[in-house]
Amino acid sequence: MNLTPERAAEIRPGVLRPDWSAVTTSAARETLRGRMAARSGLLDKWSHALEASEDIVWRTVLHLYAAKGRPPTINGIAATTGMGASRVAALLRELQLRDLVGLEAGSDAIWLAYPFTERATGHRVELNGHSLNALCAIDALGVAAMYGTDVMVTSQCRSCGETIRVMTADAGRTLQSVSHPRAGVWYDFAYADSAASSCCPAIAFFCSDAHLQRWLDSQAIRPMGARLNLDEALEVGHAIFGPVLREPAPAVA
Repeated sequence: MNLTPERAAEIRPGVLRPDWSAVTTSAARETLRGRMAARSGLLDKWSHALEASEDIVWRTVLHLYAAKGRPPTINGIAATTGMGASRVAALLRELQLRDLVGLEAGSDAIWLAYPFTERATGHRVELNGHSLNALCAIDALGVAAMYGTDVMVTSQCRSCGETIRVMTADAGRTLQSVSHPRAGVWYDFAYADSAASSCCPAIAFFCSDAHLQRWLDSQAIRPMGARLNLDEALEVGHAIFGPVLREPAPAVA
């Protein structure tokens, strides 16, 4: 994954992540810059592109996850890709080193493939007739752009627990409806080892700025991050997840 001066990784030929063209607001842009700065060590791991076979397995995992509403098995991935099961298992372990999937300890069973997880997080996404757990608020909002279809996100205010519902429009590019017009998202910059174990637990919805402030004030150590309204949060989700399943650019003769 070759890095560009804009701090994006080329995840396959001509496909950059994050997609800075999806960002129109200064708050979303500054949040992405903060995210990239906090993950400089991870970007070092991405200084070389995924092998074609790794990329095929990564995208197959995500397509099957969305189609079936659960993480695919090694045999299911093998049957779809035509690769041997042992080869798929080895490639999944390589993807885990890039923090793209997570495997159960001592096995090759997938428990997460960003933006989805089998563990309850409080963030639910309705996709293809399935109700899936998302790792965090931004992951949930990024699902629509990733799959090119609209979704409904259901979560709770991290401060008061009130249910927040968000529906997207225009294949995830805009918001159709929001149950709480003043709702926002806290994007946490913490990163160590994996997003799932560091920043994701704190990237959450809040029904108002007052409730976000109350939550921030209650933390023993002041978190480093950014407050986003839902339009800005949707842009961040689009920029991060929109490129993931995008086909490579055609080769120039």
